[in-house]
Amino acid sequence: MDTDLDQTHEIGKYARTIRFIVPGRLEDVFLVGLGVRGICSSLPLDPEAVYQVELSVVEAVNNAIRHAYRDREGHEVEVLVSLFPDRILFRVIDDGRGMDLESTPVFDFDPEDLEGLPEGGMGLHIIRSVMDRVEYASRGGRNILTMSKAFEKQEKPG
Repeated sequence: MDTDLDQTHEIGKYARTIRFIVPGRLEDVFLVGLGVRGICSSLPLDPEAVYQVELSVVEAVNNAIRHAYRDREGHEVEVLVSLFPDRILFRVIDDGRGMDLESTPVFDFDPEDLEGLPEGGMGLHIIRSVMDRVEYASRGGRNILTMSKAFEKQEKPG
């Protein structure tokens, strides 16, 4: 599935990219969060959006470790962060067990009812709720979750 989110020839042409490699251990995922927060804090995103983006990337890496690798160590998760003039794009890549993004549940619950909140599976729901675009592909033994967030419009002095 080639889309404007995942055309690697365009990423190099129009963006600056940094790559994080995370060992497949949950206790190391916070390092990705620190990196994402540091990058996003210097971009035209408000503090709430910075938090939401950080949470989304951390959830995606956690999901790769928990579900794709089934908590087995010895694997890595790759996170590519690409800056475009109008957005930031993240690709979380693993070589574990794939998923069916379309069949993940859509939650319908009352957030005020703490007893009725689902026990798990909220990660993808959060990601889809706060990121502007989310796509998933599995190619060549690699799973790629691509997420993007548009920058806030800057008012021109006038």
